[in-house]
Amino acid sequence: MKTNASVSKADLHVHSKYSNRPSEWFLRRIGAPESFMEPLEVYQVCKKAGMDFVTISDHNCICGAKEIAHLPGTFISAELTTYFPENGCKVHCLVSGITENQFRDMQKVRENIYDLRQYMNQNRVIHTIAHPLFRVNDKLTVEQVEKLLVMFNRFEGINGSRVPRACEIGNAIFSSLTPDVISSLADKHNLEPVGLEPWNKTLTGGSDDHGGLYVASAYTVTPHAPGVIDFLEYIREGQHEPGGVGGTSVRLANSLYRIAYCYYKERLLSPGTNDRSVIGNVLKTMAETPDEKGPEKTGFRASVKAAFQKKVQKAYVKTQMNELEQMIVEELTRVLENDPQQPVEDEDSVNFKSACRLSQELSFAFIQKAAKKIRKGELIGSLQAVSSLGPVALGIAPYLTAFATQHKDEEFLRRVANRFPAAGSLKEKTGRKAWVTDTFTDVNGVTKTIRTLAAMAKENHKEITVITSLDEEPTADFPVKNFKPVGSFRMPEYESLMISYPPFMEMLAYLEKEEFDEVIISTPGTLGICALGAAYMLGLKTKGIYHTDFPRFFSDILDDEKMGEAAWRFMRWFYGRVDQILVPTRQYKTRLMDGGFDAGKIDVMPRGINRERFSPEHRNRAMWEKNYNRNGSFKFIYAGRVSREKNIEVMLKAFTRLVESGSDADLIVVGDGPQRDELQLKYNDPQIVFTGYLYGDELAEVYASADLFVFPSLTDTFGNVVLEAHASGLPAIVSNEGGPQEIVESHNSGLVVNARTPDELFEAMKRVTGDYALYEQLKINAGLKAQDSRWEHALEKL
Repeated sequence: MKTNASVSKADLHVHSKYSNRPSEWFLRRIGAPESFMEPLEVYQVCKKAGMDFVTISDHNCICGAKEIAHLPGTFISAELTTYFPENGCKVHCLVSGITENQFRDMQKVRENIYDLRQYMNQNRVIHTIAHPLFRVNDKLTVEQVEKLLVMFNRFEGINGSRVPRACEIGNAIFSSLTPDVISSLADKHNLEPVGLEPWNKTLTGGSDDHGGLYVASAYTVTPHAPGVIDFLEYIREGQHEPGGVGGTSVRLANSLYRIAYCYYKERLLSPGTNDRSVIGNVLKTMAETPDEKGPEKTGFRASVKAAFQKKVQKAYVKTQMNELEQMIVEELTRVLENDPQQPVEDEDSVNFKSACRLSQELSFAFIQKAAKKIRKGELIGSLQAVSSLGPVALGIAPYLTAFATQHKDEEFLRRVANRFPAAGSLKEKTGRKAWVTDTFTDVNGVTKTIRTLAAMAKENHKEITVITSLDEEPTADFPVKNFKPVGSFRMPEYESLMISYPPFMEMLAYLEKEEFDEVIISTPGTLGICALGAAYMLGLKTKGIYHTDFPRFFSDILDDEKMGEAAWRFMRWFYGRVDQILVPTRQYKTRLMDGGFDAGKIDVMPRGINRERFSPEHRNRAMWEKNYNRNGSFKFIYAGRVSREKNIEVMLKAFTRLVESGSDADLIVVGDGPQRDELQLKYNDPQIVFTGYLYGDELAEVYASADLFVFPSLTDTFGNVVLEAHASGLPAIVSNEGGPQEIVESHNSGLVVNARTPDELFEAMKRVTGDYALYEQLKINAGLKAQDSRWEHALEKL
């Protein structure tokens, strides 16, 4: 079976128009059948693709196979739907080279898989379990897979419509079976194996094509057979193997497009009509076979552009359109006219990327329009703009359906791989993780955590790729994938919040292509939501890291209780859908549990500190006078974002009272942010120094040269800066709300106060400057806490 001359081939799994009960949601939703392929067309395509023999295996039907039965090299087949009676689990069984009488007999018994197997064995019917690990109606269990291994000896090893993962796991199991394994499973399920060597499984191949685009992409190979009878006998004797390739999500989507177009043409167009509609031409382009496209392959975008221009020129005058129609025309024109040059690659990929960009940019335009309408108080107009997303969603529905269908059984496949040692190494595809964040270039704890752990992961040969969505390509010394946002707009009623619009479809395709096993989400923003949706569609495991207390930010800092309640409902929805939630402190674990989260999903992921970067060894008191014109007084320091949510003004008021009480002290405010100019102007005091943003050695020196850290934030879930201060030799004063208090309380490395007003903060600052013994003990304890805080512990949690 090494050369074409010495082998024979046939696609044992291909459909015609007589398969009319689709399993894909998209086709059921529009009411389309499973295929429109004429049996003669199937025959012609198979022969052109080099198949020596041709059959058609329609669902529970042999009409298609009978239509071509008079042609040379054909035989009758069918794909029978049978059931495990114990739970109604569907199984598809290919029967090849059957007679009409045999088909009628099997129709009578096929409702019960045990009865069907008995009939097929007694009558020597060639039968194959199609896509054996695909859960047709989501009821297949691991125990029923065990039963299939005992009951059947022939399985589909390559399916041309489905991604190869399920077949790879199945093939690993089939090749590892031994007499003892089969005997054990037979005893366990009280079933009788069939054949002299029931542990020796044989594999077939078939395209499972429905749309006519990929017929014979997978097939079954035997030694050279002079005729049909010889070919079938080779299969019956197990002298065969699978050939060809497995499917992809994009190819399945293209098949769905073709079926949808055939349905559209049959049901909505009159015979002989020259279709000028945009949707018709889009579907037609996606549906054409290479032969139908001819030498001038226009491609998806060009076809849409041509059809759109004809439609606008012939049917409309812009002044006759309503506002919504004008918006659609204007935006579609803009997108099509800004068409970038596509790289040279396979046409499936080009069409997919074009469809993605078109749908993403149109949907963003409609959402922008809706936001503008809301600002103007035009609620009806905003609803109209959002409703126009319907056709856009319909346009990409085949892709969404294909991705979801291909990966819906991922959790089940992991269970199967876990059950059989031979497939254990396939439980995970690659072991790779994608770490998604809406913030990557900002100076905050989220970014610091991600950059530190991603760099450590690379050093330790752990495969983590950080995924961002930024206008400018970020740089890092570890793997980063950036998806340039489609656009951004300001949130109505909260104009300070900029909302970016990531390219969801591109991200979905990337996560599938790179074969990630898990998605870690650090931020519940637009990119985080896209990642959660993509992971759900691809069946990937998910971790959500609870970095920021948004509900408290809105309710307490912005003084908007309703927005705070809405934020809490959103956080419950978002984090309620991940497999595991990582929180920085035990306090936040309790907070989420009190809020109704499943305690079993929550784990504490501690933060760490780089003790080489931050150390008392960097202390240099002379730098205060040299750089900031300050003398040797006691130095309080704050480091972080200078913004409202950090509660900085309470700290400034407390320090002002401390100075007025006669204390010889300075307050160093390290960082930048939207409040810096306002506060620097308001608190124009030589003893208050705003340094701006510092980093690297300069930041380490400032930390180590100060005396005590003050962090009044009420919303930080952890507070990496507190650990940085501890590692630099500084005790801390922190708020009794949020995560930093847990850092201080664990080693008594500072004071915890009510920071909602300046009173307790002032008393704490005064106490520490006046009690040398207390200060020295807190300083010792801060060093011990820093020694216990290791980033390696956090990396283990990932």
